[in-house]
Amino acid sequence: MLTLTAPESISRGAFAERRAVAIANVHWFRAMAWRALRDGGPQAALRAANARAAARIVLRQAKRDALVSRMANAALTADTAR
Repeated sequence: MLTLTAPESISRGAFAERRAVAIANVHWFRAMAWRALRDGGPQAALRAANARAAARIVLRQAKRDALVSRMANAALTADTAR
């Protein structure tokens, strides 16, 4: 899979950069799904469904990473407040 990244580091932080990369990957997979249906090659519907499933997996993983990061930050902040 081709991973798309910004040409220069995003100054908003690591979370924004990971979110931007995840969104770019989702757009790429959705474009691949559309292209598979448009081209109509062998098993185009199956290839499009696989690309859409990959986009959903990327989104789910990005949401999970954000949740784990928030939980870890909350635990570290609570730990230092003691």
